[in-house]
Amino acid sequence: MAGGDIKFNLRNLDFPYCATEALCRIEILCGKSGKQMDLQLDLISEFVFGEIERRKKRNMTLAIQELQLIEVLSDFFQNPGGMPAVRNAIFLSLFPADSPRYKILGNLVSLAIATQNKAILNATGIWMQQLGSTSPQSVGLARHVLNDYFVLTPKSIDKLKQLPVLASHFTANLLTAIGEVYEDKDPPTELLRLIGEWIDENPGLLLTPLMDNPALPTGGIPMTPITPIAGLFRWCILSPLRVNTVENAENSEEQRKLYSKIQQLLMDSVLRLKNSRNNKHAISAQHFAATTRTLTTSLQSQVNVSSTLHDLAMARLAQAVSAAMSANCIYGNKQELLALLQPLSYQHFLIEWTLQTYASKAT
Repeated sequence: MAGGDIKFNLRNLDFPYCATEALCRIEILCGKSGKQMDLQLDLISEFVFGEIERRKKRNMTLAIQELQLIEVLSDFFQNPGGMPAVRNAIFLSLFPADSPRYKILGNLVSLAIATQNKAILNATGIWMQQLGSTSPQSVGLARHVLNDYFVLTPKSIDKLKQLPVLASHFTANLLTAIGEVYEDKDPPTELLRLIGEWIDENPGLLLTPLMDNPALPTGGIPMTPITPIAGLFRWCILSPLRVNTVENAENSEEQRKLYSKIQQLLMDSVLRLKNSRNNKHAISAQHFAATTRTLTTSLQSQVNVSSTLHDLAMARLAQAVSAAMSANCIYGNKQELLALLQPLSYQHFLIEWTLQTYASKAT
């Protein structure tokens, strides 16, 4: 059927039926050799999101339209029979990098978590990897999910506990993005507790992006995955130097214990990569270098920080770098990273040891 005929037929349908039918038509087009991408994008814009209104105005509020659309999308991706590569391609087309549709995406993902819609979560995980799990879009999605589950409906946090089992690839990419959300501040204790449980109960979670190959259509190029490891190490390394704004001393003590737990779990995950074939791109030297710069600046500006906290931050940095170098899982400019460690080596013996041990292996 020609594109004009498809649009003519769809314009005779009311919303949300036109959206359901449009998605089915797009799936057929996407599975053909001549995919007609322009037509697919036109159908998405006009009949799925209603961005091009050429029929009578929809006689309902925007909020109701959005709820109906989210239900349509949830049902479409959960329906059996579709090819994963095709469905993932459609998802990427629905929410491209330069799109303003992220509120709908955030609500769709929050609902998918609540209803355990694995198909939506799997597609979202691939979307995050393809755009970059540290990209503004992925970090924005992580903020939306955190706001929904930790601010608006905190009693629903239990829905997050089973995420690693339900959709490990999505959870790992979400965790990488969450690491960026709290790049320069401590996360809530409840979130630290949840992440500690995620990693403790699912030891392979942090390495999932390295193991899973996204299902993409023929010719699709998988983007380099980013594990959550570097971002979570940054949390643990910098936390001793942050001004503690937690008023409750009990919560403050729990936070310290949780950071220690997460640091150890990260170390365990990195050391498991020693004999793995998939270890080469676990941690970017650039990410470690950025953390080292921040730590150095913090140490220089906070002259009154206690020696105990000062030493803890540097010990954690040394542990992270030495473990990653030992496992040979750092990629990128290792020489720059070690050069940034040099000024700190005079302040902590573990950093000095790390430099002496691995300087010759950083080429």
